[in-house]
Amino acid sequence: MVSSTECPVCGVTASQACTRCKMVRYCDREHQKQHWPQHKRRCRPFSEEQDAVLGRYLKATQEIAAGQIVFIEEPLVVGPKWYHSDADNEAPIVPCVGCCTPCRLGKHQCRRCCWPVCSAGCEHESMECSVLSLGTGSPTRRQSPTKWLALLEMQSHEDERRGTELHEEAEKRVVSYLQNRFLCRLKQTNPSLLHDCEPEMLHRLCGIIETNFMVIELPTGLELSGLFRQACMMEHACQPNCDFQFDNKTQQVAVRAGCDLRKGDHLRITYTNILWGTQLRQHHLRLTKHFSCRCSRCLDPTEYGTYISAMACLGDVNQTCGGTHLAVDPLDENTQWKCDTCPILVDGAYVAELQSHMTKQVEGLLAGCPSANQVELLLARLTHVLHSNHFHTFNLKHTLIQLYGNEAGLESCVLSNNQLIRKLRLCDELYNVCRRLDPYSIKLAIYVTVILIEVAHTLEEQARRAPAEATSLLGLAQTRLREAHMVLEKEQESVVGKKLNEKLQKEIFECEKLILTLAYNQDH
Repeated sequence: MVSSTECPVCGVTASQACTRCKMVRYCDREHQKQHWPQHKRRCRPFSEEQDAVLGRYLKATQEIAAGQIVFIEEPLVVGPKWYHSDADNEAPIVPCVGCCTPCRLGKHQCRRCCWPVCSAGCEHESMECSVLSLGTGSPTRRQSPTKWLALLEMQSHEDERRGTELHEEAEKRVVSYLQNRFLCRLKQTNPSLLHDCEPEMLHRLCGIIETNFMVIELPTGLELSGLFRQACMMEHACQPNCDFQFDNKTQQVAVRAGCDLRKGDHLRITYTNILWGTQLRQHHLRLTKHFSCRCSRCLDPTEYGTYISAMACLGDVNQTCGGTHLAVDPLDENTQWKCDTCPILVDGAYVAELQSHMTKQVEGLLAGCPSANQVELLLARLTHVLHSNHFHTFNLKHTLIQLYGNEAGLESCVLSNNQLIRKLRLCDELYNVCRRLDPYSIKLAIYVTVILIEVAHTLEEQARRAPAEATSLLGLAQTRLREAHMVLEKEQESVVGKKLNEKLQKEIFECEKLILTLAYNQDH
């Protein structure tokens, strides 16, 4: 529904609505172009709303089709990756302080402050350089007061952070570092630089970054952190309805509808790993975002029937009932776990200890280059205590389907018929979990694409062995690859997505070649 029937340029009753927001009408394209500089800031199919529980959030003001770009936004600020792993700290490649492109430590340095830059000619913001060099530059005023105010409007969770590990880490890694290395010394040389640089403000800024930053992945694999005024308003859901991509050159974020959105729908992304179980997701959100999620998935002990957090019955091993242990209250990390078949109740602390132990086992194995046999052995051990769809078994199975058919000595041509059938069954189990958790492949496009490629690869091998069924098997393989092509469109710009697309195109070519060869042989 449009808000006015009159052209804002000439005042004449008009019928041509802005195709993007549908909120303004024009009498012709020339007047639309003429009005664009004034209209573009309000040309958007959503509104900013405020709620006592949610805080600020975004709501669709009209129907938005799946795949449609909802908005494109410039970052308020972009900087190096906020959280560093041990590998990150030891890496010789760091972001250039001028343009954030990767540069090798010690190769090029800024002439004034001696911090790493990508080339001798690369320059960075003068105020920053003045601080880093401890020089006497004259940063007389803030260069972006509007951005600064927008930044300070963001949620920082200062009260919740105080006394936590995150607060202590920020004190050690950021606040004390800046105070001791730069700010205390600058008080003597240039006090005007220190406006709004007291420890309280630094901690507030740390909280704003921790709560709101978005990871920007560069084609090189290097990761940056960016803050965006509107994109950071999108609320969390464990089953999101929006997706986003970053422009590698400008770091702009483009937010798209992951599915068809209706007027009034909230724009939702996920702040955590969609393949984690509820307890792990809740812990992560409470630790880093300072809230508990109450979405429909979190409230459902079965998580849409996937049982991705569920345990096998944890009763007497000599009298197992074959049931499933589920959290009585999924939102309570100390909740008891109850079997759905027998009366056995288990304390949450015991389940958490089991989960922690298994996490170490799974992550330790997958961190290397495990063989199919090693994955099978761990999977067999874990199935005694985990549901077959548990997120740990999911990761092991997803690894396994890629090893069967590709590992040396386990190529598709040497797998037994039973092994091919089992691989297809595993793929089907994984695919069904992905579809229940993320029906539009907003976050699991890579996982789903891998599954579909492996299904097609296996069907092609079955077609080679069963000429009588080859036509139907290859047709099904082709259908799966077409689906994979559609799913992967969401990840075309990511580093992993580009590599996987190369593999997908080869699989599509091989499948079409097999189909053409089969048709030729049947005709002759």
